[in-house]
Amino acid sequence: MMLCMIVFQADDDLKDIYLKWHKWMQEEKRYSPHTSSSYKTDLAMFFSFLNEHMAGTLNKKHLEDITIQDIRSWLTKLKTQEYTITSYARYLAAIRNFFRYLKRFENITNDSALNLKIKRRGRSLPKDLSFIDTQLAQDESFQVSKELWTQLRDFAIITLIYACGLRISEALSITKNDLKGQYITVTGKGNKMRSIPILDTAKDAIQQYLDHCPFNLESDAPIFLGTRGKKMNVSVFQSQIRKIRNNLGLPSSVTPHAFRHSFATHLLSNGADLRSIQELLGHKNLSTTQIYTSVDSKRILDVYNKSHPRN
Repeated sequence: MMLCMIVFQADDDLKDIYLKWHKWMQEEKRYSPHTSSSYKTDLAMFFSFLNEHMAGTLNKKHLEDITIQDIRSWLTKLKTQEYTITSYARYLAAIRNFFRYLKRFENITNDSALNLKIKRRGRSLPKDLSFIDTQLAQDESFQVSKELWTQLRDFAIITLIYACGLRISEALSITKNDLKGQYITVTGKGNKMRSIPILDTAKDAIQQYLDHCPFNLESDAPIFLGTRGKKMNVSVFQSQIRKIRNNLGLPSSVTPHAFRHSFATHLLSNGADLRSIQELLGHKNLSTTQIYTSVDSKRILDVYNKSHPRN
């Protein structure tokens, strides 16, 4: 079986379970396309390892026989390929998710896989930009594209992400129907919708782009397009940001997501409360938003250490 160049051998019953699990993640659990696809690929990697480790085509009986030692052997192999701790955590989460599905829907139980402990590393602080750097990045967008409409497109996307705190996937999914008055409707993780105030500067940037876009845009279709008139790919915009940061000599931490981080930290620095920021960012749990208090505290400490006359 082939998935994203990951090959594994399994009998028809197990292949069918594998595909039903993926469909369940998408339709029942409503995982994002990125998460469900990543989990599916992660499990394919594990199955490919088991083909070699167990020397044969996999079947349902193998799923009951998998041991902690088998999983550790797989992680040891990954370690030689220099995967990160974050990757290990996701791979283990995919396996545990699959075996929970097996227990619930396929009457297959493997306690070793169900009780996997996922070691979490300390969460790294988000890397935000200064207000000046966000302005420089916006201006530099006019230097990394040749055509005016793509320059206006990149400028509008950066402005929108920073003005509204959007994920890049959310920004690239915006339609004309989502732009109403002083608010923008955003479809976030788990297809959850939220309404966010939109600044006039962002509305103006989007309108200038729309005025120059050479393609006809349906009201319910994404407005940000690539050069062939299709919805702009995330990787294309990431490439544009790499060009911008290289031109400006900014660090590698300047990614599309950095503008979302900057939105949150700048709001917090200017007195916004965490609950409001949580709603604007679309975070399910307040604990996710609270990391920005650490970012703000670190900035205050840096200013103190640089400015205090005793230092």
